Amino acid sequence: MCPVGVRTSRSTKALETGVAKLWLLLVGVNQYEDEQIPSLNYSALDCQGLGEALNAATQAFPQKEVMIYHDFASQQPKLENVRTSLRQIAAATKPIDTVLFYFSGHGMLDPLSQQVVLCLQDTQKSKLIDTGLKLQEVLQLLENCSAQQQLLVLDACHSGGMTLWGARGEPDPQLNPTPELVEVLRQRAANRKGFYALLSCDRSQQSWEFPQLGHGVFTYYLIRGLKGEAADSQGVIEADGLYRYVYHQTLTYIDKANQQLRVINQLKKGRGDKSIHPEYPSQTPKRIVEGVGEVILGLKSTTTASSLHPRQALIVEGLPKSKTSLALSKILSSAGSFEVNYWTVGRKNSQSDVRKAIQKCLLSEYEAESTTTSTTTEAAATVLLYLRGQIQETEQGEAILVLSDEMTIHRSWLKKQLRRCRSQQIIILDCPLEQGVGISLGDWLEELQLGLETGQCLIAAAVPPHESERFATTLLKTLNQGIQPSGFTAAAWITQLQVELAQTDIQLYFWLSGSQGIIEVLLGKTLYSGESVNEQPDDLSSEAGIDYTHLRDLLQAQRWLEADRETTTLMLKVGGREQQPYLDINTIKNFPCTDLYTIDKLWVSYSHGRCGFSVQHHIWENIKHNSATDPMLALMIGSAKVAAFETCIDFANRVGWRLRDSWIDYDNLIWTGDAPMGHLPYVGFLEQVWHVKVLGVWEWHSAIATAAWWELCVTLFSRIEACKIASSD
Repeated sequence: MCPVGVRTSRSTKALETGVAKLWLLLVGVNQYEDEQIPSLNYSALDCQGLGEALNAATQAFPQKEVMIYHDFASQQPKLENVRTSLRQIAAATKPIDTVLFYFSGHGMLDPLSQQVVLCLQDTQKSKLIDTGLKLQEVLQLLENCSAQQQLLVLDACHSGGMTLWGARGEPDPQLNPTPELVEVLRQRAANRKGFYALLSCDRSQQSWEFPQLGHGVFTYYLIRGLKGEAADSQGVIEADGLYRYVYHQTLTYIDKANQQLRVINQLKKGRGDKSIHPEYPSQTPKRIVEGVGEVILGLKSTTTASSLHPRQALIVEGLPKSKTSLALSKILSSAGSFEVNYWTVGRKNSQSDVRKAIQKCLLSEYEAESTTTSTTTEAAATVLLYLRGQIQETEQGEAILVLSDEMTIHRSWLKKQLRRCRSQQIIILDCPLEQGVGISLGDWLEELQLGLETGQCLIAAAVPPHESERFATTLLKTLNQGIQPSGFTAAAWITQLQVELAQTDIQLYFWLSGSQGIIEVLLGKTLYSGESVNEQPDDLSSEAGIDYTHLRDLLQAQRWLEADRETTTLMLKVGGREQQPYLDINTIKNFPCTDLYTIDKLWVSYSHGRCGFSVQHHIWENIKHNSATDPMLALMIGSAKVAAFETCIDFANRVGWRLRDSWIDYDNLIWTGDAPMGHLPYVGFLEQVWHVKVLGVWEWHSAIATAAWWELCVTLFSRIEACKIASSD
């Protein structure tokens, strides 16, 4: 339960006045003395960074005690040190106090006792029970602790170090104790109201570390959340709000990583390279809590630290001035958080001026010599360079970009500057071609590539003279479409541009690389501002006592397949049909309006009006009065059934459930944001009696089955109508 306000929450007031004390015990292990336990890259940094974030968030709390053990601290993360601190906390706490125990490192399952053991620096794999910190021991010490509010945060199921497409190998099953971990914590939470556990991943998953983040992805967003991005409208950072923030951000980051891999794999396939990178498995943070209560972790700081190296963008306008370039600079500034410079070729500007402007943009981080610590959680420095000009060759055969009659940029010089740049790069070449010029932009992109490790996005377009503005306007259009809570990556931008330019005369070229992390073009709302994803909180009301938080989070993260399956599960649960795989007509007719509205509203909201039962209802409204057109079939089964059958087929074609006179299998539906209107949610909670085929031809008995299934759909749409749930036209 979130507090009403900073001054009206009992828990917050007790911490601010010093009546209650906050106890923090943080442990992170990178290097293990036992060589049989794999080392980790970021656990110690996770612990150090989390300590800094908690210290900032709890500045207003006069009574707190912080105990930190990690590889870089004066106190090493050894078993005796951690055990002594736990015992000290258990002996000294009062009922009104709050205790937070955080561990980042390997968790292992003892093969004999099947107990979960947290591996400390001096843990021996062959003697886990004797040399490791048993989870049951931690829980018993917390049980002996008087503090009524207890938070256990475990990032203990690590995969080991990982690059953006690093080899994973076969994981050691002993290093993945999540099923047992979850079960033990569930039992604990059931017996203690004030107990709250956050896990970095769910059953059968592992926690991933990413070099770009400099942390495990779970703890990275814990740190950002504690710095204020997970604060509620009153500035309070509470455990449940922190969980929702971390859950959404972790899912979104993994999604973006996979999105980037798909574009990189597309490039590899185009070159005949068969070494395709597998996509990352899911990592979904898990919350274990019973009962209702609040666990306050801090308050949002009133001061925000500015980045030493803000995102830099430079638009260099050559040739006749584009009407769109200024609009591009505005959206990059507002939605992309770029510090944008707009540079127009003119008589007063010399060739040396434009070179200095490009160097200043590309080398800003290099010249500043960053003084940030290794625990920073700022987004990776990114530069964006937009160059508009004509590509040509000199008499000596040198490739140049002509900005004006007196001003040119040599490709060799530009590549040199790109090599010196330490930031992630987004380079855009907008090149209207003169009639008959046969110079290839593909050669330009080939030459400017810096290798697979460097974070680099190259986008170039050869634009016919009669469409000189088309590429710039398409860039602007796709950027506007990319403004969304989760942000807009370079991979998503390339995909959108491919779609938009597919039917034009513009030749698009692109390159995407970077094993260290994701290249962001537009930042999500929560990355810097601390704002919640929605201005107004979602209405998750239910007449049946259903929790719609998980569905909301899946839709928020645009995980359409999982959201669709969750919708089916919830619909069956609301209808009391969990033991049957479908809803019957009577259940649909009496389906609670409040729950139907909640599910529909979430789908409509997070799909920007493209998905939802009310959207499907609107499509049905436009075709429901169609009459039978097959007189022979009408004589055999009746006009009403034929009309229902034909309307069903028409509807399925419109929403994309059929293709080329065939029904599409569920797994092959479109699970992306560009699906047809009304494509989702799929009605998987209805009995699938219609999917009958004989010798590849739809026969009369198949039409009857389809008409019967369509009756279930119409009953659902009628319930939408009766509940007065309307879609926007």
